[in-house]
Amino acid sequence: MSLSSLNRRHTFLQFKEKTYDLLVIGGGITGAGIALDAASRGMSVALVDKSDFAEGTSSRSTKLVHGGLRYLKNFQFKVVADTGKERSIVHQNGPHVTHREPMLLPIHKGGGLGRFTTSLGLRFYDYLAGVKEDERRAMLKAGDVLAKVPNLKKEGLKGGGYYVEYRTDDARLTIEVIKKAHELGADVINYAEVKAFNYDDSGMVEGAVITDKATNNTYLIDARVVVNATGPWVENLERIINPKNDSAKDQQNERLLLTKGVHIVFDKARFPLEQSIYFDTEYDKRMIFAIPRGN
Repeated sequence: MSLSSLNRRHTFLQFKEKTYDLLVIGGGITGAGIALDAASRGMSVALVDKSDFAEGTSSRSTKLVHGGLRYLKNFQFKVVADTGKERSIVHQNGPHVTHREPMLLPIHKGGGLGRFTTSLGLRFYDYLAGVKEDERRAMLKAGDVLAKVPNLKKEGLKGGGYYVEYRTDDARLTIEVIKKAHELGADVINYAEVKAFNYDDSGMVEGAVITDKATNNTYLIDARVVVNATGPWVENLERIINPKNDSAKDQQNERLLLTKGVHIVFDKARFPLEQSIYFDTEYDKRMIFAIPRGN
């Protein structure tokens, strides 16, 4: 049966009839990946999300399958190697939603990057991340850099590094993973919010009570294992499991410390950029991506 909103009633009937090996709460890329991995191993899987799939963090990224170059600066060599391998797997599994994104790394006098260190770093990055031969770094002269980004600051420009990142439609990638999990037998539903949990005699969670937000009907999903894959909302769900932790004092002692990425969107008429660039800021040397997308 196809993954369609027309089949919601059938999916809820499946919830009534089955006891699942695994219930995954959260339909972002993490929950989708867990569901796919479990379903591919022959486990019976249910996946639910209180909103649309990929509505949260998984549709609000920089749209890059980052190869981990930034970790090289902190000497996290294993992270670079692992990230590069994982990026290659994503591209192999989803070439229709993952594409090459050539990236320019400008080098300015007085900046955090030097020509020699950039060349050496990118070469080492190519080695660690297992970069394909036709995607390996190239070093450009200042004139070549300006030919790619004419509006770049010319003063002090010494050249640049040119390497390949990968770009994806993050929300569509998540949907593709969910579709594959469903194809392998997972029962998946969106707009179904967890309202309570079911417990066995020893107090262990053995399922969840969900509400269909389209009809307000309530259903019980029995599962041997429940995974909380709700990302930044993980502790909100934990408060349903442990209502005692809902006090102001406990909220002050939350264990999850959130970070925030900032994405600023400009009209192309005001910021005419044709080439993706990755550069450090003048004051605190933080690295920033500038990536053209549509208009």
